[in-house]
Amino acid sequence: MELKRSRVRRHAMCPPIGALLRYQTRIVRVVAEARGQRAMIESLDTTGRTFVSTVKWASLCELGAQLF
Repeated sequence: MELKRSRVRRHAMCPPIGALLRYQTRIVRVVAEARGQRAMIESLDTTGRTFVSTVKWASLCELGAQLF
């Protein structure tokens, strides 16, 4: 008799609202949860204006011990 291996899936968790995270080279704040494992983030552009965009949860990283 053959035993089936159970697959353990790691489900991505949405970051908490208001959390500061790193997205590529920018530090962003999570504004809301969006559809399809995405989060709405708020960041500053090069002119200092605030803009909101949607990114996948997997693209967001924790800041770590150092902010800058």
